[in-house]
Amino acid sequence: MSSIAATRAGQPPGQINQYLRINGEFLGSYENWNYFRPASAVNNSYDLWVVRSRLGLMFSSDYADGFVQGQYSGLYGLPDDAALPSGGALGLGAGYFLANRTTGASNVFLKQGYLNFKFNKLGLPGAAVKIGRFELADGMEYRSGVEKFDALKKKRIAERLVGGFNAIYVGRAFDGFSVVYDGPGFNATVSGVHPVQGNLTVQGQKQISDISILYAALTSKKDAVLPGIEGRLYYLNYDDQRVSQVTDNRPLSARPQLSNEKLNIHTIGAHLLSLQPLGSGSFDALLMGAYQFGSWTNLSHRAWAFDAEVGYQWHKLPFKPWVRAVYYRSSGDGNAHDGRHQTFFSAVPSGRLYAKFPFYNQMNIQDIFFEFIAFPTGKTQINVNLHQLSLANVNDLLYTGLGASLKSGAFGYSGSTTHGHREIGQLIDVTLTHGFNKYLTSQLYFAHAFGGSAMKSIYPSKSDASIFLVNFNLVF
Repeated sequence: MSSIAATRAGQPPGQINQYLRINGEFLGSYENWNYFRPASAVNNSYDLWVVRSRLGLMFSSDYADGFVQGQYSGLYGLPDDAALPSGGALGLGAGYFLANRTTGASNVFLKQGYLNFKFNKLGLPGAAVKIGRFELADGMEYRSGVEKFDALKKKRIAERLVGGFNAIYVGRAFDGFSVVYDGPGFNATVSGVHPVQGNLTVQGQKQISDISILYAALTSKKDAVLPGIEGRLYYLNYDDQRVSQVTDNRPLSARPQLSNEKLNIHTIGAHLLSLQPLGSGSFDALLMGAYQFGSWTNLSHRAWAFDAEVGYQWHKLPFKPWVRAVYYRSSGDGNAHDGRHQTFFSAVPSGRLYAKFPFYNQMNIQDIFFEFIAFPTGKTQINVNLHQLSLANVNDLLYTGLGASLKSGAFGYSGSTTHGHREIGQLIDVTLTHGFNKYLTSQLYFAHAFGGSAMKSIYPSKSDASIFLVNFNLVF
């Protein structure tokens, strides 16, 4: 009896037997928004409360894994007076209201349900095929097992074009297949999926069948070719023919419905990530680029994005300080009447990963920022970011949005003209993360935006904004 008790004591929480395990999550969050204010009399200051819980059952064997997960999402205190007549939302709370059309939205739905067939025992080690509803994150096709390296991937590479399952409260999943070969030195992944609703709407059960995504990536693993370096080549095809009107810098009357003139965007991209010991610390660097072509409704589409980052961490100093510098730029459209569309399109990303205060996104933007990270204790991390934000092209729009949420209706992105002004302004944000133990973490976040000339042209009554967030997350 004592040996059985000891075995059970060493099992993870929720482990039923060698084949079955229950896992779950409970997230509670509070946000206070004090947003930019246009001339019209609308509510730019409000609170937002969120509850999210997930419960899943995992089956594991030598030949196949299976997983089914249900989710409850509750969004409370949504403002019904924080949206402009044109449909623009003053902050994320207003965006949730527009997607759900109620001040208190909640629902239970199937978040994931898939089978993953493994072929190790059949003479194809590393090969697997997943079918069903699952999470998909571009850039995270494998994990190196090195904590800092994988944290950089998750924070600065993953989900730029495909993702969204944790950076937004409802989350996003995908229906389809994923074929993987994970070898000792490289990973090859091909996925064909339709996104499901989620993101801003709690009606996360429905599939958005009019959006089709094909994603393929070939990743050279860390140390496989050069010490401390990972490289990835990828291809993404995004095909969208929903009953929705596209957002771009043309007059509203000139923008076709996607059901008449669809989007068919091809993206080819690559990244190199390096983490190297240097002196008494470590040096990290990231280069990433993407080029897009295809059709943007009845326009030809050509666009690009580029990201360069460097950092250094002192391992032996108190608090292990880490400083990083980032330059990100994506193309914008310079002429709304030349038959070409040149705004970089970010598909269905985890937008809040790259704009924690989401009054901007990865489209037509130049984001230069410095990041300072410190670790006061082994369980506490402080991040301070200082951003200088501007439009890449003043003839294009300032875009907001996190990608498609609904089968029809809202496009998923909106945009505002800045009347020829380029400077968006400065943003300072501070994040404090503390892990009480391996199951419970908490986060405090505060950000303030000092609006430049572009924001003053859009929001003449109040061109600065701030947000405060606190959450607790329990996982097992």
